[in-house]
Amino acid sequence: MEFLKNWITQIVYIAILSIILELLVPSSSLKKYAKVAIGLVIMITILNPLISFLKGGANLEAQVFKNNYYLKNIDIDQISKEAERQRNNLIVKEYKKRLVEQIKAKILNLYNIDNVDVSVSIVEDMEDKDFGKVKEVVLSFKNAKIVSQKTGEVKKIELGESKPNEKFDYQEIKKTISAFYNAPLKNITIEEK
Repeated sequence: MEFLKNWITQIVYIAILSIILELLVPSSSLKKYAKVAIGLVIMITILNPLISFLKGGANLEAQVFKNNYYLKNIDIDQISKEAERQRNNLIVKEYKKRLVEQIKAKILNLYNIDNVDVSVSIVEDMEDKDFGKVKEVVLSFKNAKIVSQKTGEVKKIELGESKPNEKFDYQEIKKTISAFYNAPLKNITIEEK
């Protein structure tokens, strides 16, 4: 398209120049020769791109490849953005998985409680300065068991029938998780189903 635009612009400039030259030439026998010369210049201007096109000077193949390259770059940009989005999702997913494992290990080590269901909510926007910050933690002790460190004995936690020596404090667990992960205490929920 640029080629065609330049060609038409060149023809218009030559036509305007020829009109000005024709007006400047005095009306004499010289005017006939001036018109012939101006006509030849206009014809050459019109025919030159066509002749060079027929000789192969105007490389359409190069234009096609240029456009194809541009389209592929657009596709590559889109694919790149999609890959980055998927990578970010995988990073967030893996981070949450490791966070859950870490919380489970911390509860097991500090309170000897195993099989706790944990779900976490974090700041997932990688552009945010608080990326990865724990927003909410939900601990479910539905299938939890107390593991004795000395004997390795496993006892199911029964909330209604806890003995004084088997009793554990949910508030202490909440405070520990809150302090370690810098999460607000009100955002740590313990479900005792």
